[in-house]
Amino acid sequence: MASGVALGAEMMTDLSATARSATPSNGQSAPLCFLVDAESDFRQDFSKLLRGLGVETVEFADSKRPVENIDNQNPDIIFINLNSASPYDCVRALMSLRESSYAGRVQLIGGCDTAFLENFRKIGIDSSLKMLPVLQKPIEHSTIRQIARNCELGGPPVPPPKLSLAEALTNDWIEFWYQPKIDFKRVQVIGAEAIARFCHPEFGVLPPARFLSGAADDDLIELTRRALLNAINTSLTFDKLGLQLKIAINISVETLVKVPVAEMIVKHRPQHDQWPGLVFDVTERQVVNEIALLSARFHELKKHGVVLAIDDFGRGNSSFAIFKHLPCAEIKIDRSFVNGCSTNKINLSICKTMIQMAHNFQTKAVAVGIEAFADARELIDLDCDIGQGFLLGKPMREHDFIRMIGA
Repeated sequence: MASGVALGAEMMTDLSATARSATPSNGQSAPLCFLVDAESDFRQDFSKLLRGLGVETVEFADSKRPVENIDNQNPDIIFINLNSASPYDCVRALMSLRESSYAGRVQLIGGCDTAFLENFRKIGIDSSLKMLPVLQKPIEHSTIRQIARNCELGGPPVPPPKLSLAEALTNDWIEFWYQPKIDFKRVQVIGAEAIARFCHPEFGVLPPARFLSGAADDDLIELTRRALLNAINTSLTFDKLGLQLKIAINISVETLVKVPVAEMIVKHRPQHDQWPGLVFDVTERQVVNEIALLSARFHELKKHGVVLAIDDFGRGNSSFAIFKHLPCAEIKIDRSFVNGCSTNKINLSICKTMIQMAHNFQTKAVAVGIEAFADARELIDLDCDIGQGFLLGKPMREHDFIRMIGA
């Protein structure tokens, strides 16, 4: 289901990169990491992060070559992705490490079932290997930095540079990742939200908060324009795979005014009636302040398959005029009410009221930022329609999203 790697696959390239011979100024050898993963994008991103921490990496597409190089290079840690590997290949890799008397640490990675990873971690422990707790893809950069600190790899972290959206746009460092939206009743993925990621060449993937703060209005509009084009192109990819998934993007009133949104959609969208269309997430504050303008814009956009979702619902001063003059497809309950709704009676009451309000106006209720199973269960009991959050799926690149849903 998740992004996969056939560990030990013969068709993969033997060695995708060689270790650099850089030596720190103190004359000591830099810590060394072996990275085993058939996905070249993942290896490249992972290696950039580790090198930024002062850890040299050697990248491998399968598990044979790293074992052959253990004695010569003696890495401090080996990251092995077990996705889509046969049990034989997994056991073979671990047994080979044991036979080579490997004394470093072993970190298993996968997007597969945790029980699968834990079984092979136990085999490694029984083989006297130094097994770290398993990791599941997608992996946050903060997690890798923490592992490096815990294992005393590399020097002190290099402070990140001052980042700007303008620089990211100029250098084409922006990627759009997709976070799944889950229909609670059908228990299936029914859409995704496009989320911007700053892919810095040295410091890796950074969240929006790191580069959106203080951004100029023109840069924010350009970011939204790119998000729209990316969402349409991704919907074309989904369409070719037979997937009817509605993609959501965050958009501002300023963008709706200054960008020829309707023309872009007409030009690039799939040209058939089955296209599920797009969702434009507009914050509650902007909706309340610009009801007349948005009503005019969405009357036109609806003809092109675009519907409105009210984002951050509950954070501002909601008005019933929204529902009277501006029909919307979704209200997205703010994460500050979703988090802890299973234990906090006030949050629970607010979520219940918002869900009922959505249904009274024939609108879907979307709970955003779900991180705990207990909260998800409570929202399902409250008849919430759609869920979104790390518990249900983290933002991921398009190809990882497609693998995740099994397409």
